[in-house]
Amino acid sequence: MKFLRLFIFSLVLCSCNTSKKETYGQSIQPIAKQTKVIELISDNGKGRIAIAPEIQGKILTSTYGGLNGKSNGWLNKDAIQEDRLDFENIGGEDRVWFGPLGSQFSFYFQQVKPLDEKNWKVPASLSSEPYKLTQFIGKRVLMSKEIELVNFIGTKFNFKVLRKITLLEKQFIEEDLNITFDESLDYVAYESLHSIRNIGKEQWKKEHGLVSIWSAGMFEGSDESVVAIPLKENASLDQVRKYLGPLDDSRLRLKNNTLLFKVDGKYRSKIGIPNDIAPEIYGCYSKDNNRLTIVQYRKVNEDLYSNSEVSEQENPYEGEVIPIYNDGKMDYSNSTTSSFFELESTSAMVELLPKRYIGHYHRVYHFSGKENLLNEISKELLGIELRNFAL
Repeated sequence: MKFLRLFIFSLVLCSCNTSKKETYGQSIQPIAKQTKVIELISDNGKGRIAIAPEIQGKILTSTYGGLNGKSNGWLNKDAIQEDRLDFENIGGEDRVWFGPLGSQFSFYFQQVKPLDEKNWKVPASLSSEPYKLTQFIGKRVLMSKEIELVNFIGTKFNFKVLRKITLLEKQFIEEDLNITFDESLDYVAYESLHSIRNIGKEQWKKEHGLVSIWSAGMFEGSDESVVAIPLKENASLDQVRKYLGPLDDSRLRLKNNTLLFKVDGKYRSKIGIPNDIAPEIYGCYSKDNNRLTIVQYRKVNEDLYSNSEVSEQENPYEGEVIPIYNDGKMDYSNSTTSSFFELESTSAMVELLPKRYIGHYHRVYHFSGKENLLNEISKELLGIELRNFAL
């Protein structure tokens, strides 16, 4: 409690900032007044991430500029009131859900027929129930939760989730990405590591549905935010899965084997990258925010993946390892104001025996600074110069 009180006090101090756009500290302040918020801080004091165990164990947001720095994650202001927090709709920079999203094995349509978007409902265990804080040491937080989910056809799954969040310092960033970067760049990075253990009495079977670990983070869309995914050689645009609103080349384009997807938060659309053409690292450049984000995840040589198609399917395990979502109006018309987009990754699905585990990690690295230095990182990791992100 002493830590929490000190954290809230520091947030109150920073709330006098007059910037039109909320700072990291300002965005967390009203949440920290109502629920426990744990802050992990880098050695230089500039890199920070805020975690709320009672809000699904989410990373709410991060910054590379200290309390008065930019807030990287998207938080829904309508869900954050002085006397009430709407946990289910609060947003956040990193969460864990579980697939499938689509198919007859989905967890997001309960057993309500027909299998249709109008019947979408996120179970309480994935939207509003808390995680238990089991360890908080230095730059690492460990949380856990037992979950019961029932898929569309009625198969019940009981499993225990371990969620470990670690703030990454410069040395580990360079080791993980196999790069070196200039000391003048601002940065913040973290790993969210998950394992699930089958605590039921029976093995999970393909014919009844399986479970995947689904990591996702929400970020504010902007007119100059574009995701870049370097696909495997000879990949084609036809191999990329496309959901929701139709996409033309002003929003989705394949340029020299790099897939570019506009994420302005103004047009509801989604893509999925199958495992056989997906890279281990992809990125997002927000020119207007002077931020290059790199995502790295655990990629394995498996065949069973969930997909985002809302229908009963003949091939429900032909899915994607990288889903990217761009928010917008439900009727797929263009919006004049931005909401959010999501950077995601998923694990494969396994016919898991009782007491056995599967695991997945999802790492996010934010960099900001001189464009030429960001350009070097982009070229090395994504094979594309920043000037070529434009659509």
